Amino acid sequence: MQLSGEPVFFLGPTGRFLYVNPAWEELTGIPASAVLGRPDESAGQDQPHSESLDCFHPPVEAIDGVAVSTLGRIQRLGGPREWRRLEFWPHHDRDGRVLFILGLVRSMDEASLAPESPGARLRAELWKIREAFEQRLGTDALIGFGPAHRRLTVQIEAAAVAKVPVLIVGPPGSGKRQVAWTIHCRAGRSDAPFVVIDCAALPAEVLDRELFGPPGTRSEGPPRLKLEHGSLVLRDILELPRDLQARLGEALTHPDALQVRVLALTHGDPEAALQDDRLRSDLYFALSTLVIRLLPLQERLEEIPVLAQHFLDRANRRTGLRRLGFRPEAIETLVRYDWPGNLSELARVVDFAHQRADTETIGLEHLPPEIQGHLGSAYLPPAIAQEQFPLDAMLERLERRLIEQALRSARGNKSLAAKMLHISRTRLHRRVQELGLAGESEDEGSPPVSRNDSDRD
Repeated sequence: MQLSGEPVFFLGPTGRFLYVNPAWEELTGIPASAVLGRPDESAGQDQPHSESLDCFHPPVEAIDGVAVSTLGRIQRLGGPREWRRLEFWPHHDRDGRVLFILGLVRSMDEASLAPESPGARLRAELWKIREAFEQRLGTDALIGFGPAHRRLTVQIEAAAVAKVPVLIVGPPGSGKRQVAWTIHCRAGRSDAPFVVIDCAALPAEVLDRELFGPPGTRSEGPPRLKLEHGSLVLRDILELPRDLQARLGEALTHPDALQVRVLALTHGDPEAALQDDRLRSDLYFALSTLVIRLLPLQERLEEIPVLAQHFLDRANRRTGLRRLGFRPEAIETLVRYDWPGNLSELARVVDFAHQRADTETIGLEHLPPEIQGHLGSAYLPPAIAQEQFPLDAMLERLERRLIEQALRSARGNKSLAAKMLHISRTRLHRRVQELGLAGESEDEGSPPVSRNDSDRD
């Protein structure tokens, strides 16, 4: 039977496909026989068409019996991706149990009759970010938004076209290797060698061989890199022995070195190492033509919900288990934590919760005990207990914390705090008044803090 000229599908109470009409088959390029009777746990990468079908899985609100809508990026089999609006309409028996869910696919310019699912909105926002980064950088290895992340994207694009070494500085777990890989891909070298050498873990003689080749194979004259093309990633560059620093600095001046993209990583302070004579000046100046500085996750609090969803989707693809998102109290707890391990720690926490959860959404009880009981930094106010946490309220609380942090860092100087937040002083003053923070001091006479753009990155 054909119920409509528009794409229509029926799902069971747990998301199993019961029926799809010909318009749905035409939209997706997937025959009905490939989805009917499909197992409920269908997010695994080994399942056929899993990427194309993922957006048709009902949000948790629909499974609970509430009509909702979402934005979905539909990947047509062998064709382009299309953004559509999806509606999920549960139908109940006399006792209120969900019998089946009617799904409708509408165009983006059609108004939805069902309210939007907050959790599904976060997933749609993540898809949009991924799509933008895939188009701009050729990979979605780096997920984020905001002024600092936009600046990072510009720096990556500059590094990809510049034939100079790049020094990437950031705290442990902040994504330095992902930045190096993104530069490698953006430069059109995804098929070229991507060689990573750990300067802290390898003995000096091994480092010498890995950098310059076995002694019997080296040509006479100035030292030359063993790698002839591609990208050479040097982890913990400050741990490289000084004699090898001298040889590397000399090798980077050789004309053939332009064929190799050298990406040096460190979580230390290169300038302090230079002053302490742990880093040779010739190598420092060879590496520091272009410096990319990464922020700790504690200074990217507004990005945590999207980053957590990104790591959750990655765990779904890796394990085949479907976890759709996070409940509000879990997101609130993640935002309150101070993340000394940065992105690496967030990824581990999400993997732990993904494995521990026995429902499609991650709750507070699924997070590691040390995350549940952590009080966060001193500037964070205690959480307000409440049964529900609307998205607007959560964003307002996050904005309050960011403003409080900026005012504290600026010692009450609102002009300086506004610069830290990348907003106008007028807007900051208005939000301070609206959020009830007017008691903060207006110390406009405080000496300004010198902080250039490269320091922020």
